[in-house]
Amino acid sequence: MVKIMLRWYSQNLTKHQFAMNMVTTGTVFFVGDILSQQVVEKKREDHDIKRTCRSVTVGSFYSTPIIVYLYNFVDKLFGPSQTRLNAIKKIGVLSLFSPLTNAGYVFCNNALQLKPFNETARQIITDVPRIVLTGYSIWFPTHFVLLTAVPLRHRVLFSNLVGVMWTCYLTHASNSASSSASRGSGVERRGEEEEEKL
Repeated sequence: MVKIMLRWYSQNLTKHQFAMNMVTTGTVFFVGDILSQQVVEKKREDHDIKRTCRSVTVGSFYSTPIIVYLYNFVDKLFGPSQTRLNAIKKIGVLSLFSPLTNAGYVFCNNALQLKPFNETARQIITDVPRIVLTGYSIWFPTHFVLLTAVPLRHRVLFSNLVGVMWTCYLTHASNSASSSASRGSGVERRGEEEEEKL
């Protein structure tokens, strides 16, 4: 069964690379957010379906193009060689984009919730650095294996397998941080109102 599924995936990946990567990445974000809510946050029957839909949407339409084009970009920049030195060069370039891509994820996630821009900016400034540093600890070794041993067309699938756990952390971190930012902005607004009354 697994062999049949892998064969089907490989055949369709050759014909429809971008579409298949959107499906696999969306699936990863779907599973990752469910794990985040049910295992980490233990929400059980209070599962936030809208949050899961947001995660799938951002994963499919924001993360997929970035993942695909970044891997293609570093391969064109340094060539397809899978030597260790070449892998280190590619990891260095990929790491430069990490703050931008994670900030973009938080921005898109908040935009789908219609959060105020100042609240989103505050969250990006306070929480994205922590998310990026955690990402480095996970993705540096992952990318080293990926860039030295995994063929280009299977790299998104490989990164998505590792990405299930990363997405579980990312959705938890971005949404819990978002809630904290909302509470913080609410406290600030109440404080301002009390000062006006005085």
